[in-house]
Amino acid sequence: MSIDLTFISQVIVFVAMVVLLWKLLYGPLNDLMEARSKKIAEGLAAAEAGLEAKAEAEAEVARQLEDARARAHEIIAAAERRAAEINEEAVTRARKEAEGILDAAREEVHAEVAKARQQLREEVASIALMAAERILEVELDASKHVKLIEGIVDKGLGSA
Repeated sequence: MSIDLTFISQVIVFVAMVVLLWKLLYGPLNDLMEARSKKIAEGLAAAEAGLEAKAEAEAEVARQLEDARARAHEIIAAAERRAAEINEEAVTRARKEAEGILDAAREEVHAEVAKARQQLREEVASIALMAAERILEVELDASKHVKLIEGIVDKGLGSA
């Protein structure tokens, strides 16, 4: 086997070509592929972080929604309590007004009864005076005998 000059030159050309292709083609292509792999990895990491952020946001939204529901229930319960208080106040106020009206009506009835008794006394006194005039056939002086007649009427009608 003989190694001739052509073979050596072909080996030198081959090695030169490999070095030249490595420097000009494979190196930049390898760098581009590494950059692309890195970019894809970053994109996947960003997508994963986005999914985690989305899950956290959904959990926060669910928590806030639950808080809002609880607050709404508290507000509704407070409103119902306030409505019951207002209702109770209205009932109490109505009862007081009704008692006031009843007290005023009782006072008015007592006043009317007293007025009717006074009128009755006056009428009885007038009737007694007329009866006495007819019996005596003499007119009595009303101004002189009013106290006497009122005392008699009071004794007779005082229990009425």
